[in-house]
Amino acid sequence: MTENSLKIALVGFGHIGKLHKKVISLNKNLTLVAIVDIDGNEEDVPLFKDIEQCHLQFPDVDLYVIATPNSLHYEQAKKILELNKNVLVEKPVSLHKEQVESLVSLAEKNQVRIFSSLQLRFNPYVQYIKRLLNTTSLGEIYMVHVECFWNRNQEYYENSTWHGSKNIDGGVLFTQFSHFIDIIHYLFGNLKLTSGISNNYAHKNSTEFPDSGILQFKTQSALGSMIYTISTFEKNFDSSITLIAEKGTIKIGGQYMDQLLFHNVEALEKPEIHIKDNLYHKNLYQDILISLKENLPSIVDAENSIDVIDFIERSSAY
Repeated sequence: MTENSLKIALVGFGHIGKLHKKVISLNKNLTLVAIVDIDGNEEDVPLFKDIEQCHLQFPDVDLYVIATPNSLHYEQAKKILELNKNVLVEKPVSLHKEQVESLVSLAEKNQVRIFSSLQLRFNPYVQYIKRLLNTTSLGEIYMVHVECFWNRNQEYYENSTWHGSKNIDGGVLFTQFSHFIDIIHYLFGNLKLTSGISNNYAHKNSTEFPDSGILQFKTQSALGSMIYTISTFEKNFDSSITLIAEKGTIKIGGQYMDQLLFHNVEALEKPEIHIKDNLYHKNLYQDILISLKENLPSIVDAENSIDVIDFIERSSAY
């Protein structure tokens, strides 16, 4: 990379790929030099059918960004790391813990970096709770509760060649709700899954996996639970995280986790936090830019997703 900028190649140009392109354009220190997509038709950026062709034409790319279907992430990331290039992988890095571990090892061996799109970690309310935990302002944490009530209708699956497939999609905890599991992991460390139950209510003809479930888990000291579904009527309803602690109770939520719904903490007033937008990918890229420039650890290093993927894999047993 040059002193302050990154040359980026984007692999995959579906819905999420287009979001990445938009965010890259908002940062003057990021330049999108190429797109890799078998069906792409972009005119303002050189387009390639595969990673090898892109690398031959643009050997000086600093960062590849993978935004393809879930099951393709591992092989594509492996190929990029073998080219000795840094890579950012949309969530999940892989559908299997062992594959993520092997990618992290390969990156270390080749002295490059692998990152994961864990952008919800940059949510101001998540960062606020993280500061409270780091300063022990909440005392002992008693309970953690996550609710994710979304809608993914029949059209969502009919218009996709891969959503709904167990082997390619992986399930709603991977594709829809992994960010919320990641937040709990980010705040409290490794989670121990203790029990679960699941069912497929509204998607029996469109998914190979349950559309709803309840999980129970433990953090270091707290009891935890998660209720999730993609079967709410007509549209997304809510996403929320509630903490019950010795010195306070906090609930953050809203459709985009953009509201502080309840705040009662000993000796602390409710903070004034204003969220302009929910494009946390902007924070993600800025963090990666600094991490690469100064050779610093990042909160979105792919190794931080290993336990989350392990948790989701184990939850599929229920």
